[in-house]
Amino acid sequence: MAIDGVDIIDSDEGYDIYNYIVETYKDGEDVDKIIATILEDEATYCIDDFYTELYWTALAYSLWKIGHLPEEIKQKALAIIQKGASETWLKMDEAALGQRQKVLNKLAKQLNRENPRPLKVPKTKVKRTPYFSVGDVFAVKFETAYGVLFVSAVDESPRKIEYHLACTRLLKKTRPTMDDFLQSQIACGKLNTAYCLKTDRWFNHKDLGKILSSFEKIGHIELEDYLLGILAPASTLEDIYEEITRDPNIWHFRVKDTISLVKAFEEQGE
Repeated sequence: MAIDGVDIIDSDEGYDIYNYIVETYKDGEDVDKIIATILEDEATYCIDDFYTELYWTALAYSLWKIGHLPEEIKQKALAIIQKGASETWLKMDEAALGQRQKVLNKLAKQLNRENPRPLKVPKTKVKRTPYFSVGDVFAVKFETAYGVLFVSAVDESPRKIEYHLACTRLLKKTRPTMDDFLQSQIACGKLNTAYCLKTDRWFNHKDLGKILSSFEKIGHIELEDYLLGILAPASTLEDIYEEITRDPNIWHFRVKDTISLVKAFEEQGE
């Protein structure tokens, strides 16, 4: 686990706890359910006094930030702070222990008073409908060529919709068909028994909407077991083109026949 500093969320553990609590709260999830989910992982996180300190202080701070800090969690964090920062901090830097204790003392003062400006749940916007579904296959038109890809994931929450597009290696002058898609190749490996996609273009709803006119659905597939091996944010057609033309010799990835990932398929209009 990475430790970037002595602040409450300067560790991977602290950041994960803070991010989960804050983002899930903004999505409108019930606070009691959020707390219960984090507490289920206490034994996993708290393997010694150092990680116990990281866990409870991050948990208390995050709940204080949203204005929903239960008394029992506050008292647990305050008891850990009272004991003093873990001696493990000395292994990172001789000054880290004292610096961490100052951070803990500041946190204790925060926890002992109500947060005057807690984070608020954003107002619910009109529910949007996703443009695509997982398994949709699209021909994509560039200036001088076409590519072909499929939708590998669609992530929906009350505040956002995000899309992951898996690009095949195919480029051709004319519009590709489902046969072209099935005969193409794709950056992919295997992890145990699942396919591990090594291609991704990750769009938000707004950016994808700007280039929808360049997409034409040509079919739909049902996939064998797979997971996303990389996550690569994107916002333009150029990002998709660059992914299709990425050189495997430079970027060190392997390709497989796309059809090996396909369990079943249908052509658009059938």
